[in-house]
Amino acid sequence: MSLNWTVDGIADWEAVCYMPAPCDIPSQFITEGDRMQNPVTTALIWATIGVGLPGITRENAAEFFARLRFIERLDGAHLIRAEVDGKRPEGYAAFITPEEVVAHIGLTANVTRESRTQWLKRFSNDLDRSLLQITSLLPKEQPVA
Repeated sequence: MSLNWTVDGIADWEAVCYMPAPCDIPSQFITEGDRMQNPVTTALIWATIGVGLPGITRENAAEFFARLRFIERLDGAHLIRAEVDGKRPEGYAAFITPEEVVAHIGLTANVTRESRTQWLKRFSNDLDRSLLQITSLLPKEQPVA
């Protein structure tokens, strides 16, 4: 299934979600000054899958941020705050801020909502699968002679 999303529910969505390109990004056919999606918006759209929430609302913004921070602590920051000449980003890794999440209230995506229990269970199941992968690779113990 494709990830479908909309930003038109975000207050001042054009200013929040889009920006002029700071430089040429040939791999994306973007020229400096072209209108492009804000990298924070892009990161939050994709984060909806990881956090198990179909968007950001006033009611779930704190939960969305808490889950996102949890994932970022496990996997690393979702953003690099600089890009040079459309090449591999150079700059410092950066966590998404609470203010950036709040600015994106109104973002929606076709992601299945998971309760906190379901979401944490997904991580627990992944942990168990990882344990089994390694355990199955370990040699059988040889009896001591």
